[in-house]
Amino acid sequence: MTLKKTPKKTTVSLGTALDIVNASSLKVRLENALAKNLPVTLVGDKVERADTAGLQLIYSFIKKVEQQGCEVTWQKPSDNLIQSSEVLGMSEQLSLA
Repeated sequence: MTLKKTPKKTTVSLGTALDIVNASSLKVRLENALAKNLPVTLVGDKVERADTAGLQLIYSFIKKVEQQGCEVTWQKPSDNLIQSSEVLGMSEQLSLA
């Protein structure tokens, strides 16, 4: 019998729209990930648009994960996500620079 190893990280897909319309549902998924108290990988490869509300939510989430002593990494952030973070002056805070 093989014991299943506990995951050493959790992954959250950001979907196609990281904006105010989707912020509420994304917040629930981020809170579930936060409750696991594990390092988090944010998957941003499908993000087509991002606004201030969406990026602020991600920034707040990153800070909370770091306060738990864990880290957040990005997996394939889309060009649109990177560009939006640059336009809004948040690329450095989101580690997308």
